[in-house]
Amino acid sequence: MDIKEQIIQEYLTQGGGFRKLGQKYGISRTTICKWVMIHQGIHNLPPTEKQQQYSVYSMSNKYNTLNTEKQQSAEALQQKIVVLEKQLAWEKLRVEALDTMINIAEKDLKISIRKKPGAQQ
Repeated sequence: MDIKEQIIQEYLTQGGGFRKLGQKYGISRTTICKWVMIHQGIHNLPPTEKQQQYSVYSMSNKYNTLNTEKQQSAEALQQKIVVLEKQLAWEKLRVEALDTMINIAEKDLKISIRKKPGAQQ
């Protein structure tokens, strides 16, 4: 049995952590983790209790956290859109009112208020 198989069997039977095995054998914990995952995938072995506790829970927890953050961000953006649409509608009314006021003033006072295109400054 080579060192790789020995480490995998030790992890699966004794349930030690990747770090402890890495320190014991002088191999990176990520390398050991990859070996174990590949071995479990090839032999259709279920995840150990430790793997279920840490990886599945933490991944689903991270996913839920990210999903909640995205949802809150989307809601905040929707609220901002509503506010900006109201401001835009108000400004359109304001521009229309000012334009109407200028038209009436030009007609009643018979003077040109608007700047003519191409006029000297």
